[in-house]
Amino acid sequence: MIIKKDKSTIQNYFQDNSGVSGAYADSVAIAENEDDISNFLIEMSEKQIPVTIVGALTGNTASGLAFGGVVLSLENLNNIGEIKENSDNTAFITVGAGARLNDIKVKAYQNGWMYPPDPTEKSAFIGGNIATNASGSRGFKFGPTRDYVQALKVIFSDGSKSFIQRGKIFSDKNGNITFDTNKGTKHIKLPEYKLPHIKNAAGYYNYPDCDLIDVFIGSEGTLCVIVEAVLKLVPCFKEVFGGIIFFQNRDNAFMFVDKIKLISKKAKVERLRNSINAMSLEYFDKNALDLIRDDYPLIPLDAECGIMFEQDVYDDSIDLLIDKWYKIMQKYNVNDDKVWFASNLAELEKFRIFRHAIPEHINKIVKKNKVPKVGTDFAVPEGKLSDIVDFCQKEFKNSGIFNLTFGHIGENHLHANILASNEDEYEKCRKLYIDICSQVVKLKGTVSAEHGIGKLRHIFLEKMFGKEGFKEMAKFKKSFDKSAILCQDNIFPRDYLYEKVCH
Repeated sequence: MIIKKDKSTIQNYFQDNSGVSGAYADSVAIAENEDDISNFLIEMSEKQIPVTIVGALTGNTASGLAFGGVVLSLENLNNIGEIKENSDNTAFITVGAGARLNDIKVKAYQNGWMYPPDPTEKSAFIGGNIATNASGSRGFKFGPTRDYVQALKVIFSDGSKSFIQRGKIFSDKNGNITFDTNKGTKHIKLPEYKLPHIKNAAGYYNYPDCDLIDVFIGSEGTLCVIVEAVLKLVPCFKEVFGGIIFFQNRDNAFMFVDKIKLISKKAKVERLRNSINAMSLEYFDKNALDLIRDDYPLIPLDAECGIMFEQDVYDDSIDLLIDKWYKIMQKYNVNDDKVWFASNLAELEKFRIFRHAIPEHINKIVKKNKVPKVGTDFAVPEGKLSDIVDFCQKEFKNSGIFNLTFGHIGENHLHANILASNEDEYEKCRKLYIDICSQVVKLKGTVSAEHGIGKLRHIFLEKMFGKEGFKEMAKFKKSFDKSAILCQDNIFPRDYLYEKVCH
């Protein structure tokens, strides 16, 4: 274990993309192996010193920022193993929690495989992706990180270790789970609040017949330290194409997306090979397009919004599929001069840079203003997206604060960003966000579909589960982390860890 205490040396561990300032810790411990972590956690538990687990610090909910205690960095657990192929046309790769997403993707691609989850920040550590169940633009077809985690090696705050494999241990009808560690058996009971049946990253996973491995995915470092993962890979596509379509009318854009989703879902269910089958569907409103217009002056001036799409191809049908996309576009009054098209991976990468330029510009504004970003991460059930977007636009207009919306429209999951320029505006943004969350919950949606809750979104999660839900979460956390030292204040306020609050 490497211990760093010099303030000038450890400052980099107190900054992420959230814009939150004031993070601090007494020291930073950089683990070099599993025993380092186990022994360190035993010592911290005995001394009741809070431990904040950090990865690449690319998150935007402050979940990796410490406010006291010590930091545990997994940066040196960056091994990437060899790819092991299976007879069912899949493969597996074992990686350390500190392995970077891009490095995993590159190794898979170079060997003819693909790791499908595609979060925006490719420099993120895989441990952080797992801790937040990250998804990204290709989640419409391939789903989130959870769908590709086959096994986890975890270490608990009492120093015990466990290797959890998918499909081995499930909850019973009452939500009870029993499993072994190298120091004995653990018995847990899932919280009883109800999670929405849509893309969700809010609260501990507790769906019926819950697989134990899913409890740790998306738990934001509060239950254990994830040190290693076995990931599933799928065959890489032969070709890929896509485009950005600029619409003068938002309703046409939404109807176009609904049609593409309908065709794509049918193609998936019926395993149709020569059908439109979108890999990603992304949305940009007018303000998002205007934000990057200086970098992309060819964006049509009359564009009210844009839709970016991708489709992967595994045979020689690319020309046929491109023609089918064009025919659908024509049905929704899309002119050729309002479409940017990419017919190969290199061209499509330019469009992905276009999409990623939006959050990059947002982060620059946040750092310049030195005020935390207020950005929604909501998702709503099918058929409810127009309702929540209309609600947001009305509230944004009344506020007069600069805003923009973009995100994963294929999953009814959008990021509405309200960018305050001072503290007064920031407080208005927070209140506005609360109103949006209340509306999302009324629509049976989630306040967080991929980024998690971290330290910034407790009040929004409360709209979903209430204070009783927080009490359940605190009790559940302590069933894994008896000393309650791991990543305090992530997901729910740390006050709920105290006995007088929990009971």
